[in-house]
Amino acid sequence: MKLHYFHGRGPLRALVLVRDGRRVELFVRPVGEEIWALVALSGTQSGQPEKHRCQGPYRSIGQAEAVLRAVAGALLESDYQPRPEDHVVWSVPAQRLARTIRTDRTASDGSCLFDPDQYEPIG
Repeated sequence: MKLHYFHGRGPLRALVLVRDGRRVELFVRPVGEEIWALVALSGTQSGQPEKHRCQGPYRSIGQAEAVLRAVAGALLESDYQPRPEDHVVWSVPAQRLARTIRTDRTASDGSCLFDPDQYEPIG
């Protein structure tokens, strides 16, 4: 596994990656008191998000960030390029989608096996 710029101890709440004119934005968003979700949105560089996925709920920010790092690592292995200089542009839709996660359902254990063919945001 490669080491990437987003590995480390600092908080990671949003990340932008691009490949072939496609943009993926990953977010860790609050959905309740100490309850978090991972939201992934994808679309064209200049458009609105066309696809999305939500995961969670996570009972700690650390679990949610760990899943974001795992998904981002898998995207980098699939030739997506990180764009730390790009600002996130889909934060409002991400928060709206995060609120769709029911906070009363069983918490995720934070483990993540990412299969790029399984998730729509890669399209």
